Amino acid sequence: MPHDRPAVPDRETVEKAVLDHLREPGYRPASLREIIDWLHVPRKDRPAYRGAVRALLVSGRVVHVEGRKLAAVEERTARGRIHVHPRGFGFVRTDDPGKDVFIPPRRLGGAHHGDSVEVRILGTDREGRPEGEVTDVVDRRGRRVQGLFRARDRGGLVQPFDPSAPSDISIPGSFRMDAEDGDAVEVLVLRPGAAGAPSEGKVVEVFGRLGDPGVDTMVVARRHELRTEFPEDVLAAARRLPDAVPAAEAAHRERFDDPAPVTIDGETARDFDDAIAVVALPGGGFRLFVHIADVAFFVRPGDTLDVEARERGTSVYFPDRVFPMFPEKLSNDLCSLRPGEDRLVQSAVLDLNPRGEVRDVRFADGVIRSAARLTYTQVAAVLDGNEPAARIPKRVAAMLETADRLRDLLERRRAARGSIDFDLPEPRILLDVEGAMTGIAIEPRNRAHRMIEEFMLLANEAVAGHLDGEGAPCLYRIHEAPDPTKIEALAEFAATFGLVLAWDPEAVKPRDIRRLVEAAEGRPEQALVSQVALRSMKQARYSPENAGHFGLAAPVYAHFTSPIRRYPDLTLHRMLRAFRRGDGGRLALLADGLGELADSCSRLEREAEAAERELLEWKKVAFMKGKEGQAFAGIVTGIARFGLFVQILETLAEGLLRVEGLGDERFEFVEKRMEFRGERTGATYRLGDTLSVVVDRVDPVLRRLDLSLPPGSRAPGERSGGRRRNLRAASPHGRERRGPGGKGKGGGGRRR
Repeated sequence: MPHDRPAVPDRETVEKAVLDHLREPGYRPASLREIIDWLHVPRKDRPAYRGAVRALLVSGRVVHVEGRKLAAVEERTARGRIHVHPRGFGFVRTDDPGKDVFIPPRRLGGAHHGDSVEVRILGTDREGRPEGEVTDVVDRRGRRVQGLFRARDRGGLVQPFDPSAPSDISIPGSFRMDAEDGDAVEVLVLRPGAAGAPSEGKVVEVFGRLGDPGVDTMVVARRHELRTEFPEDVLAAARRLPDAVPAAEAAHRERFDDPAPVTIDGETARDFDDAIAVVALPGGGFRLFVHIADVAFFVRPGDTLDVEARERGTSVYFPDRVFPMFPEKLSNDLCSLRPGEDRLVQSAVLDLNPRGEVRDVRFADGVIRSAARLTYTQVAAVLDGNEPAARIPKRVAAMLETADRLRDLLERRRAARGSIDFDLPEPRILLDVEGAMTGIAIEPRNRAHRMIEEFMLLANEAVAGHLDGEGAPCLYRIHEAPDPTKIEALAEFAATFGLVLAWDPEAVKPRDIRRLVEAAEGRPEQALVSQVALRSMKQARYSPENAGHFGLAAPVYAHFTSPIRRYPDLTLHRMLRAFRRGDGGRLALLADGLGELADSCSRLEREAEAAERELLEWKKVAFMKGKEGQAFAGIVTGIARFGLFVQILETLAEGLLRVEGLGDERFEFVEKRMEFRGERTGATYRLGDTLSVVVDRVDPVLRRLDLSLPPGSRAPGERSGGRRRNLRAASPHGRERRGPGGKGKGGGGRRR
């Protein structure tokens, strides 16, 4: 039973009182004791004030001056678009790349997903992220809201999918369109709710019945304002392209048919925009050929196709479809390196010595005829000796063995310089022929995935290094060093698992984080440590100025290997060709406005990533529908005052286990250690604990799972002679994605 305690002011109230005092006109820096005396704080409340001041100091909202005296940090403001997470918190994406502001649920200020807002930056959170509050909603985007339609008489109510939107929207009968009960719809809010009354709106689009194949995809696409169809003038421009590679153009290009190039992609890939070949050099070393589809030959700057691609910025990959950057005439035909057909490429030819060091590199306008369209699974089977010889030409199989030796050399070399590989499990959504979801698979990243990663990374570095070394303009892919406050928070987090992050506060190195990630390998909390380490770093972005790539431990880096699905790569192709041809005028035109282009491409990429993540979460939760009452193994991935966030290991869906359901005793939230501790038994629940949970409720609208503990279950840890006892379950070691890219291409499709 709960113990009676004297009321203590909550942390937020105390922090506000302290900050208000420090920001009063005429305030002069004073010590904490002087402030407590000035505010006439009762003795029983003083520990709360001391704790609040410590938190304010850690967050950066208050600093020490003149010794131990306190002063509030000057408030900063920013503007941007807010993205609200299903858990209720948000992030404001500001104009300053990599400076997204975290907004707790209580500080949303009435803003909804997608609104343009002004925020006051109050400090940093526990993970070192800027934290703030919404002070003004600048633009509500016409308040288009997506939700679930429920029929009521002639009209109906719409429950928004966005947790920050009004609880429901009333739809008069005349504004219902043809929406039926259970349909997913888009609503234009005509009159915001007031004094407890619902908002009023009208249905402007009906996506279809929630749960039908493709409906969730279209809802997410609308929420993120993705361009899902090509305008007629863009399709007409694509139709005007030639039906085959112009023979005259192919005739004067260098042919790269020996060694035979091959493409290696996923089983369901439809566009094959890169091919590779490797030969061993006499005396040791290797020659690597990386051939990239020559999109720039067909798409000229400023033409209809180019303008559309720039406005999209990137292709967006969903489980059931792709919203490509270019129409299929380009992406699946002229610029797809199909076997047995001539295709135009820009090629990078790299000579490496026996230690894996690049000794020579040259670039060429080429033409290839791919010898085979291979899959990652197929290549891995060949390398493991499991693929029948008849399935792959002998010369190709021999080349793959050579390529794998180079892959191993490059992997070891990159590891030695400290490049970070986040080995995070990521689900693959399984669909039937009708597009309906049938399951979730967590598949390993095999040798073939890693081979293509290494080769694409090397080509990207080679192009960037070449242009940078010659002083030519370049659209770099940069990844700045993380803020020391975030690394300090990561070190504290790692320490809760007995892991040590050894680093120099003056200059954190990539290898410091790599060693931490490696130390967590094979442990139940491996994925969680990797996730937190990843969040502690800044987002990679595009820039006309080189700042290096921290995660790759690369002094210079750019994106070159996917011009069919990333606009920055297309830009780099144009720059490299103009430089090789000595076309200074063309190069100057491409460099003009490069900063604005970099910001635009970075913003569009973040939007695409957010949409991809949201749909994946939606499908993971939807897959749990019908599994109510079943028990699953899970791992604690988050802790808040109201409960534990637990990720189900089988599907990676995440749910909430409320504090009231932890046991038949009072559990205290220990914020400093991020744990719940039982006051009677000392039983604890911490980040990284594995435990069994039961799915109680699935809400596919708000994408939430409510969880409980099975009857008779015990906490993973409890005090016994001062030692913690772990009752951890085995967890599957899914390996995927968070290395240098996405879509199975290291540096090619993966967004490193």
